[in-house]
Amino acid sequence: MKTDEFFYENEAESLKADIEKAKSMTEEEMQSYFNTDDSKEDFISFLEDELKVAESHIENGDDFSSVDPGFASEADYLRYKFA
Repeated sequence: MKTDEFFYENEAESLKADIEKAKSMTEEEMQSYFNTDDSKEDFISFLEDELKVAESHIENGDDFSSVDPGFASEADYLRYKFA
């Protein structure tokens, strides 16, 4: 298992746990625990979107080994490297 795949699998598991935890809390508890001022529905929606992203990286087998972690995408890295 590659490091990126391991990272995204851990991220997906963590997000699933956070979603379940947020669903089980009141809005005030959730805002305090996660340090957010979003409504419960908005925050859970955000977490679910992040989960979809992590799962898509796992399913697609994305390989980011050539991208410096400080760059948002390979294109940004290449623009920096060859500019």
